[in-house]
Amino acid sequence: MLCRRVEGGETRGTDQICHQAEVQRRVRSSAAREAVILRSRGRCENPECLLPDLPYCTSAGTALLEVDHIDDHAGGGRDHPAAMIALCPNCHSNKTRGAERAVLTEHLRKVAGALHTAWAAVPAGRGAVVRSWAEENLPERAR
Repeated sequence: MLCRRVEGGETRGTDQICHQAEVQRRVRSSAAREAVILRSRGRCENPECLLPDLPYCTSAGTALLEVDHIDDHAGGGRDHPAAMIALCPNCHSNKTRGAERAVLTEHLRKVAGALHTAWAAVPAGRGAVVRSWAEENLPERAR
């Protein structure tokens, strides 16, 4: 049924209709995104991720991570590493559209804040110790 509707649109040419839309977006900080990627060390920062060591890479060879604003950036969320988290595509989708997204968002807010605080306190070049510090010092539900 749905495929017939799509095919009908193709026949009528309605699949080629374009509309022009003017979109305003807040400028995002590339430095904030890069800081989150560095902090993550190429791993999903959701402590409940089922696959934190991603076997997937981008075409550039980097971990396939999505940097997410805990509070929607377009809605006024802070563009700062303390309010951002690196997530694998599955965790990002779950945070954005999952049935328990509100609970996960609040959990990840604590995780991002704690990871950022620890990462910012480590001298430059020592960020690799942050995850082990978090595992030793944060309660399991806050890591």
